[in-house]
Amino acid sequence: MIIASFLGPFLLNFIIWMVILDMQFLWLYIDDLMGKGLEWNIILELLTYASANWVPLALPLSVLLASIMTFGSLGEKKELLALKASGISLFRIMKPLMVVIFFIALFAFYFTNSLWPVANFKMRVLLRDIQNTKVALVLQPGVFFKSDLFSIRIGGKNNDGKEFDDVLIYDHSNMTKQSLGSWSYKKDPRDFKRVIRAKKGKLVNPDNKEKLELELTDGYMVQEWNTESFKDSKVPFTKYNFEKTILSFELNAFEFERSSESSYKRDQYLLSLTQIYKLNDSLKKQKTKQYEKIQTFITDQIYFLKDTLDQYKVPKENYIKMITKNQSKSGIKIDHQVAIKKLDQLRNHLKIAKAKEKSSDKFITNLKIEWNRKFTLSYAVFMLFFLGAPLGSIVKKGGLGWPVITAVLIFLVYFILTRAGEEMSANYSLTPSMGMWLSSLCITPISIFIFFKANKDAKIFDIEWYNKLCRKIIKN
Repeated sequence: MIIASFLGPFLLNFIIWMVILDMQFLWLYIDDLMGKGLEWNIILELLTYASANWVPLALPLSVLLASIMTFGSLGEKKELLALKASGISLFRIMKPLMVVIFFIALFAFYFTNSLWPVANFKMRVLLRDIQNTKVALVLQPGVFFKSDLFSIRIGGKNNDGKEFDDVLIYDHSNMTKQSLGSWSYKKDPRDFKRVIRAKKGKLVNPDNKEKLELELTDGYMVQEWNTESFKDSKVPFTKYNFEKTILSFELNAFEFERSSESSYKRDQYLLSLTQIYKLNDSLKKQKTKQYEKIQTFITDQIYFLKDTLDQYKVPKENYIKMITKNQSKSGIKIDHQVAIKKLDQLRNHLKIAKAKEKSSDKFITNLKIEWNRKFTLSYAVFMLFFLGAPLGSIVKKGGLGWPVITAVLIFLVYFILTRAGEEMSANYSLTPSMGMWLSSLCITPISIFIFFKANKDAKIFDIEWYNKLCRKIIKN
């Protein structure tokens, strides 16, 4: 019975939070999705992949809220009091739900290790493809529609949107004549400028998404020649008048196209535990080899000789005399310049090596952060359950009022600590392990304290109990 009373609120809260977070995602990327003629299944696929990002937020919050609601409802109906009166401790009452929480935690680990990296990677690829898709062709009166190939402006259009007045086209594509009165346009790197204007125009085949076919009536076309190729020409442009012609523009750039996932590189936060371990081991080996190369380079550039000055004990004022005894001044100057050049080369080489080492250390730190992240969600599910269940039994309030406020405030503290720990780990203020487990280290003692207080029926949230305590202190 207690399992059923927990699963209902848990699933309801999980679905509600996922929908809210998905709506926030849509609002964030609404500019990338609108006006591109995307099929509904593509948007649904994107939302499915994006939902994976919200599970680490929605899952622990739902567990916390459901546990507070379940035990708060039991306490409000005096059922919890009856169970305790019969000799059943709070820990035994929680045991059936511990089994459920254990399986939820297992799912959380499987999700963060296997499902989330794949879904997040696919979402990034799909979102990039959507962002690269150009806005669908929409002709509005008095507004230029611009593309890489052409710009079109219409003065007006009829009710069905298929016939236009005062059509103006600026073209930068390669024009080829297909048949009498029919022209086709494809992308051309040369800057050929053409201006086409007609009094009337209409769409020939509105359902064709691969080409824009316009039938223009009573107009002209002005073509400006390439000045580099025709610099000696006495004709800077040509003008064609036409009564009726058909223009065809390629619209392939406006269609949604999927790119190959193999062309995208997986980041460190898109890997499983096994992949992280292998990559981390490989980076450490590369780092060791880099150190060996630097040592070899320094040894080859600078000769480390045994110090023999103590044997000869040459006075300092005679150093220069001994060096220049068998060497001219010009030779000394050349040796000096060569030495400075070698030192500059060595310094530049060490700067590059230091930058590579810094980048490698940053990447290894991120790998350690992601490695710890695989386990923190599972532990958070357990931790927040052991916090929410005793808290609900103490406050003895069910429903969606006080429990929701309490759960959101607690989760907000947990979320802030998690983000702060992650940022401090990335900035080397804390180790990756300490930073990623910061929220757990802070909230776990609170969970244990509240659990023991609830097990003893302590009135830590009873305002009247605090009033009585204050009155006793004042009297004494």
